[in-house]
Amino acid sequence: MNGDTTGEGSRRLLRIVAVGSVLIALLIAVKDQRVLQRAHLVGYCSTFAFSADGSEWRSCVPGRLSGRPGLELNSCTDFGRRGNEEVWNCPAALDDQAQRG
Repeated sequence: MNGDTTGEGSRRLLRIVAVGSVLIALLIAVKDQRVLQRAHLVGYCSTFAFSADGSEWRSCVPGRLSGRPGLELNSCTDFGRRGNEEVWNCPAALDDQAQRG
């Protein structure tokens, strides 16, 4: 009855702490959406050209979990698709996070 309960308890606690640390690191990585974008799980937009009038051209690609982001709420005009990408013209430079999934 007097087994090595202290050693078992220590190993169990170490496993719980290790799993908790991995989960916290994963949550922090997922919060920064670039990880999800690089894995092509969520769609994203990127600027590929700038015009002389200050507007910019952006292309949006779909993700596996979410579709192509829409930029219509940012006063951007949809110019159709180019391959798998949707091309937008935006009247002013946008923040990289200024997109709606």
